[in-house]
Amino acid sequence: MWSFVRHEVDKGLSDGSVLFTGSSIRVNSRIHSGAGRIIRMKLRPFTIQERGMATDYIHIQTLFNLTKDDRISGQTKKDINDYLDEIFRSGFPGIRDKAPHARDLLLRSYIRNIVDHDFEENGFKIKKPASLLAWMKAYAASVGTPTKFQTIIDAAMANNSEAPTRPTANSYREALEILYIIDEVPPFLGVGKLYPNLARAPKHFMLDPAIALKLLDVNRQQLTTYQVPKHVGKLNQNLIGQLLESLVYQSLIVYADADDAKLFHFRDQRGTREIDFILQKGSSLILFEVKADPEAKDSYVRHLNWFADLVKNEFKVTKVLLNTGQFAYTRSNDQVHVLPIAMLGV
Repeated sequence: MWSFVRHEVDKGLSDGSVLFTGSSIRVNSRIHSGAGRIIRMKLRPFTIQERGMATDYIHIQTLFNLTKDDRISGQTKKDINDYLDEIFRSGFPGIRDKAPHARDLLLRSYIRNIVDHDFEENGFKIKKPASLLAWMKAYAASVGTPTKFQTIIDAAMANNSEAPTRPTANSYREALEILYIIDEVPPFLGVGKLYPNLARAPKHFMLDPAIALKLLDVNRQQLTTYQVPKHVGKLNQNLIGQLLESLVYQSLIVYADADDAKLFHFRDQRGTREIDFILQKGSSLILFEVKADPEAKDSYVRHLNWFADLVKNEFKVTKVLLNTGQFAYTRSNDQVHVLPIAMLGV
């Protein structure tokens, strides 16, 4: 069918006449790539705006266009419990509105299908499914962090006797990226001359934070009482923060694509300064700090202000604190825009 459509395009088939669906093309397949004829688009789970979390949104383009004298305003009724509800529901349109038990079964089935079918159907041989699951669980515990891949492997080994070797883990990583199950946010290197002490590790995310939760087998009570198994050392002490950041990432990557922007993160080598997300469009940057706290403490925006001052002669910068509060406003002392996560729109 693929080749047939390719030839029909060569004969003049009009744009948008055919839609192929599926995860990817089989690895090492001899099928024609479709270059110049077929466009690949990555479909993702629902964004914050598609979930209908607010009635009014502050849009990415608006944030890019803000000047130093502009202010934002708005209000939402959402709080941390609403965000946790969204994380557990997932962004999958066919799953999120199911009853909790059915939703749980569907998410677990999704993971089993990845291990039992998707890998092999795409040309990856899995000799030890338990080894793959151990690595996926360790990766799930690292979402929202730039954890080294060796640390993820070590965590998998600590929790499962079937943990993978480094070469095997690398093949898992490659396959899961091809299958669109895991994502990596690259580091922002645009300040190398101004600040050479840059960490170059990517930040890890999964297709949906609900998948990470199911891999970790964490329920609502465990999450909110901080009784979470320590799958990757101290990382899980802030699992709510990691998952909330994953929810934000899930939207920001879509918004970036829609606005022809690029998404990065920033961290120095010692981990003493970091920016959760950076959206870049030409010489304009939006810096994002994500917090589960509804407050807007000075300590939360310290790195935003430091980074903005560092690059002020190179980039136009908008600073945004995304939190679980209920009001959108602009701090008068440093022009940081405080924005409820629910109001972040495309």
